[in-house]
Parts: sequence; C-alpha cells; structure tokens
Amino acid sequence: MQVGSVTTGEPGTQAAVVNSGTQQNAVLDFTIPRGADGNAGTAPDLLCAFSNPPQTAAENTSLILDRNALSLGSSISHVNNSSNITITSPGVYAVFCSCVIAPTSGTDFPSNVVLTLQLNGSVVAGGSTQSTFHTTTEDMALGFNAPVEVSSAPATLTVFGSGSTFTYSNLTVTVYRLGDIPS
Repeated sequence: MQVGSVTTGEPGTQAAVVNSGTQQNAVLDFTIPRGADGNAGTAPDLLCAFSNPPQTAAENTSLILDRNALSLGSSISHVNNSSNITITSPGVYAVFCSCVIAPTSGTDFPSNVVLTLQLNGSVVAGGSTQSTFHTTTEDMALGFNAPVEVSSAPATLTVFGSGSTFTYSNLTVTVYRLGDIPS
C-alpha cells in the first residue's frame, strides 16, 4: 500500500479516501476539506475621556471632560469640554470612572458628595460612589464601574455630582462596548 495524492477539499465537504491502484497494490488518494475561513475579529469600540486640572462643580451638575485620550470604533463618542458621552449603537457597555474630589472653601461640614453615572438622565444601578468630608483639607479618590444596557441609540452617558459644591480633578471615564444585548 502507498499514499498517492493528498488534495484539499472545500469547507463543509466530507473527507474521502480513494484507491487509485489495484487490490494487490493499493495507492490511496486522500481528500481532506479545509476549515472554514475564520473571522478576523473586529476592532474594539472604546472611549477614554478625561479632565486633569481641578474644576469646581456646583451642586447637582454633570462633570466636564476636557479631552479624549483614546477613541476606537464608532459606537462611543465625546466632544471635548463636554459632560456628554454619546452612545450610537445599542448594546452592553462597561463604564469605569475615577476621580479625586475635595470640598470647596465655605462648605458646611459634614459635607456629602455623590457621583452617579446617568444614562439619558436616569441613574444607572451600581454606577455610584460617595464620600463625606469633615474639613476643607480632605480629598478623596472615588470611583465606580458599572455595566450599562443601551437598548436604543443615540443615548447619553454623564457623570453627575450631587450634594455639596466640590472640586474635582484627575477625572477619567472609560467606556467599552462589550457586545450586543443577548436575546
């Protein structure tokens, strides 16, 4: 017995072995299907927007993000010096936020500051953090991460501050599109 030819078949076809020789002197020819073409993958959709210089936030206001560090894909966008992050494709997103906050002078103590993630003006469950200040010399690093289901687009994400007037700095908000909403 000998091996004859080895041929690559089309994806989805059956493998085959054919004797092209005789019963006594077999020559086996093999046809082996190739695998289906793989998906090259898709680039991630993400946005990282930030604001480093200290800014004062009045009570009940959205925090301003000065500029973008990185923006990939077309599902998430932000205009510099705006508080709005725009989602243009329905899906499931992960939002990460970190910030340093401090009370402003003239604040009555104790002073409570709450940061919340809002989707179209409504608080996102799990997207909040808070701190209570007792002196003007305190500052606190705060952060949260939350999954967000965006069922219709366009939609707007904002980080909203409530409680006392406060100063914020080193604000970073990163949004990743994780995928479609499971059915």
